[in-house]
Amino acid sequence: MTFTSQLDEMLIALRQTQARLLAPLDHQQLLLPTDPEVFVEDVLYYVMDEWKEDLRKEGHVLDEITSWNDPVSHYPRYELRIRGGAVVDLLFTGTYPKSLHLHLSKGMASKTQFSDAQAVQVPLLVSNDPNALLFSIIGGLKDFIKK
Repeated sequence: MTFTSQLDEMLIALRQTQARLLAPLDHQQLLLPTDPEVFVEDVLYYVMDEWKEDLRKEGHVLDEITSWNDPVSHYPRYELRIRGGAVVDLLFTGTYPKSLHLHLSKGMASKTQFSDAQAVQVPLLVSNDPNALLFSIIGGLKDFIKK
């Protein structure tokens, strides 16, 4: 399975997640929290948990790499095992609240390494709105797959 095919599999589940979560924006929650851990807990983990559920329905397994700890960015890292055996690493990076990126690459045997041999970086919107985060992930993956 090519890397682009793997990303396309991810996109299928993401579209299902977006369809389920599409809701009006709560304008009372427009301000980003000052603590990055609150953003990660309230928005990022919520989106990833919902995406994980839809990936599971498609036969894929998404797990957080809990041994990964980046005290500077506070963002998590995941491993996606695609039905059929391929592995994709997902690494969120950036400096909260200025930037957030999702790096996707072919999985490595060591969970302390990250490959850039076949990789894509998707810039994401830092927002309290889970729909905005989902939309930026989907848009970034669609742009890469079109190339």
